[in-house]
Amino acid sequence: MGFPSLGEHAQWALLVQLLAITAMAHAAGAVARRLGQPAVIGQLLAGVLLGPSVLGLLWSGGAELMIPQDRLLGAPLNAVSWLGAAFLLLLTGLDTDLDAVRRLGRPTLLIGAGAVLLPFAAGLGLALALPASFAGARAGDVAFVLLVAVSLSISSIPVVARILSELGFMQADFGRMILAVALASDALGWLALAAVTVVSGPSAGIGALAAPLAGLVLLTVAVLLVGPRLVDAVLTRLPRQETPAGDGGSGSTGPGGHSGHGELLTAVVLVLLLAVAAQAAGSDGLLGAFAAGLLIGRSPYHRARLRAQLEPVTLTVLAPVFFAVAGLRMDLTALGGPGTLLWAGGYLAVAVGCKIAGAYGGARLAGLPSRQGLAVAVGLNCRGAIEVVVASAGLSAGVLSERGYTVIVLMALITTVMTGPLLRAVAPRAAGAGRGGGPADGTAAAAVGSPDAPAPPLRR
Repeated sequence: MGFPSLGEHAQWALLVQLLAITAMAHAAGAVARRLGQPAVIGQLLAGVLLGPSVLGLLWSGGAELMIPQDRLLGAPLNAVSWLGAAFLLLLTGLDTDLDAVRRLGRPTLLIGAGAVLLPFAAGLGLALALPASFAGARAGDVAFVLLVAVSLSISSIPVVARILSELGFMQADFGRMILAVALASDALGWLALAAVTVVSGPSAGIGALAAPLAGLVLLTVAVLLVGPRLVDAVLTRLPRQETPAGDGGSGSTGPGGHSGHGELLTAVVLVLLLAVAAQAAGSDGLLGAFAAGLLIGRSPYHRARLRAQLEPVTLTVLAPVFFAVAGLRMDLTALGGPGTLLWAGGYLAVAVGCKIAGAYGGARLAGLPSRQGLAVAVGLNCRGAIEVVVASAGLSAGVLSERGYTVIVLMALITTVMTGPLLRAVAPRAAGAGRGGGPADGTAAAAVGSPDAPAPPLRR
């Protein structure tokens, strides 16, 4: 039996899709940055323009090429999109310092409790009230309710870090608090998403869940207990190389002619290994990518050269393709159904109101001044990239319908767009002196720790 290959038409279709998506995503991202928004906004809107909402109405043949009904024609682009999400989460994991919650102490815990628990509880109630058309074909009641609750409770560390850097608030007290709480909420959100994947399916009973839950627990224990030692052991054996001055941290050859890309190879292998393990345990493979970033980022042998090797291909190709494909899946025409637009407005109102109320209440309980507490709440309201990943995982698992997916991604877009202007309006006057020197592309978790961005105090 020969190994199957793509036919000429399928290869041509993939090349056309990548050409159109890459060009449109970067052009729209550049426009978004000129308007003071993260590039991820433009990249998502590029997908919307190329999808059923716009191109499908203007040129059905072009939309059919971008979103083919034939699974064989759509599978390669979906694979590239998945890699984009995986490497974006790897970068996010590299930046995630869970010890920051402990270092910043009681205020962070109080704010985090309010910013996560109140929206999560509201999401549980909202999910029970939403129409059945928001749930996917394979959604069980528990899976759908959990996914809606997760979508309301998380924040987006990649995008909010970019916004704080752009506004010069990275070093401000409330900026550090936003990052610490967002880090914790993202980690909790991924654990909850793993539970959603495990319980997805209308016939998932206690017996059917026993094996996936046991596998997920074993995987978590292995990652926490064995993973750090294995990663440290591998990284310590890589050839040592001092980065030449002016090289930008991406040197290519180590002593004795060894390649200087050992960290990159380690990261890629670890992402794939943990993604396979997570999928085998009944969870989402993207959880493995995030865990890989956590392991490497927490290692004392992690060198900044890895970021210089990961960022170019992730930010230039893979992440824009992921966000544009996420936009392709949005069908704004689905909002025209009976009452759907009202439900979408209600979803947005609950998401914004509960997140800001919960975070602000926690900030006031922690003793933060009113204006500073409001700035923290506004920053945590940013859903951004992580929300899109969660919604995409829910759609792929059959927990969300296209209508439900569109509503959640639309909520992520609107909350991200409103974060920058609101932070400018409510931030304490002495918090920042202007715009920071963040990196040019706001799609990445790499906004924290970039050579061009102020180094945030949350990193070790």
